[in-house]
Amino acid sequence: MTDIYDAVIVGGGHNGMAAAGYLSRAGKKVVVVERMDKVGGMTSSGYMIPEAPGYLVTPCAVELLFARGSGIIEDLELKEHGLTTIDPDPSYAYLHPDGQSIALFRDYKRTADDIARIHPGDGKQYLKFMQVMDAMMDIGFPMMMAEPGKPDFRNLTKMIGSAVRNVRLKDQLIAISKATADQVACEWFEHPATIALLNGIAAGAGPVDDDGNAAAYMIFAVTHRLGTGKPVGSLQAFANAMAKSITESGAEIILNAPVAEIVIEDGAAKGVRLSDGRVLRAKVVIATSDPKTTFAMTTPGAVERQLMRRIEHVPSNRSNAAPFLANVAMKAPLALKKHQDMRHDDADLNRAVGLIGLADDVRHSFATARRGDIPERHAVSLSPLSNIDPTQAPAGCSIAYLYLPAMAVDAREGWSPALKDKTMASIIAQVSEYYDGFQHEVGRFVETARERETRLNVSNGCVTHVDFGALRAGTHRPATGFGGPKPAVPGLFLGGAGSHPGGGVSGIAGRIAANRTLRYLKKL
Repeated sequence: MTDIYDAVIVGGGHNGMAAAGYLSRAGKKVVVVERMDKVGGMTSSGYMIPEAPGYLVTPCAVELLFARGSGIIEDLELKEHGLTTIDPDPSYAYLHPDGQSIALFRDYKRTADDIARIHPGDGKQYLKFMQVMDAMMDIGFPMMMAEPGKPDFRNLTKMIGSAVRNVRLKDQLIAISKATADQVACEWFEHPATIALLNGIAAGAGPVDDDGNAAAYMIFAVTHRLGTGKPVGSLQAFANAMAKSITESGAEIILNAPVAEIVIEDGAAKGVRLSDGRVLRAKVVIATSDPKTTFAMTTPGAVERQLMRRIEHVPSNRSNAAPFLANVAMKAPLALKKHQDMRHDDADLNRAVGLIGLADDVRHSFATARRGDIPERHAVSLSPLSNIDPTQAPAGCSIAYLYLPAMAVDAREGWSPALKDKTMASIIAQVSEYYDGFQHEVGRFVETARERETRLNVSNGCVTHVDFGALRAGTHRPATGFGGPKPAVPGLFLGGAGSHPGGGVSGIAGRIAANRTLRYLKKL
């Protein structure tokens, strides 16, 4: 037993630490319990390749795209606690099989010019497209920042003002917000390279053929406006900066502390029981674990049956398609074979995230994943981590992060070591058509969705905890009755990727949970 905390926070990922940071700065007694031996959760990194101990592996997220606009970096003074970032420009580059490329620069007009080299009409369309995407960001970002069911005056004013300013774009905004990403790419653009660029980026948010998925194209506006933000030392450096910040403001962090039970007594959350038997009493529990895992840990029989069934049916990689991630260590530099030489300008594509795969490869990846099969050709984004930040690999060596947005969660034949090796062989063969260096591989870290589920204790290995969709947004994320200001179980607040605004490294979900907790404690 311990003294009573104001809040115990389950999960030391960036949302959990964000909640702790805001609460501790408000003078509350807060403890964060984390099952792993380091903070970070999905933003953690480490030296995880036995054959290549000097290579820093990033097993999940790699950039601070949304954190750049959320205010968390400034509010928690992360730069003062060691966070430094790099912004390659261009940040992304679509690599066409014929050697041509489209670079995504911070300047969207320069990006439009780059597209126009391949297809003049698409270049002009990109300028019009960005007008709509800028409007979507102006309206959408305040919606992300606002608390569902209780929008604050500042964000509400921003949303209304943006809507009024962009009223002439209303029909286009509605059409895009309801459509599939693939549909929008094909409606707006003609050249296969431009369509592949859009589909390749949108695929990171989920199936490109799901209605409503086209809202992911707001990423273009965010990237142009804010930059991607690659932390020096990987996202573990970001997590470590958060840990330093929140402990300095008074929060406590307990590592190697898996939660066995979220204690519900007299109809309200009263703390947690750790797997070693310790009980941490608290007035509030904030769970940043995924909703299914969270409610599975609640005291048996303490939560209404109907609510438990509702959470059990929350979609997590429901389509059987999930990201497949690999880090490949090489004892030689990583460099593009021909795409860089064919550039007409000084853009350094060797520091950009390379998007590989035609639009048909993106579509086929999701289709085969649903069937439990493995595609012959893949949609891949390759982050040349050590080309951006040389500290992540030994001198003269390199490490690449391979992100495949759609791979079967459960393969038809089962994810045996042989199937993983076969799949990786086909992936390496494909990316080797574009990059030189993979022939000098010295080791790799590869993780299927099921392995991610085991390592991070996240249902179905779902990186966003809950699938994105118009019906799983705002007060309805993760499910009706669980996303509003009033918690389904008194004293138990959700604050991870399974709540508003969803996945992505922003810290907004943690901040919303902290604000709700402050109001709850005030009433107590």
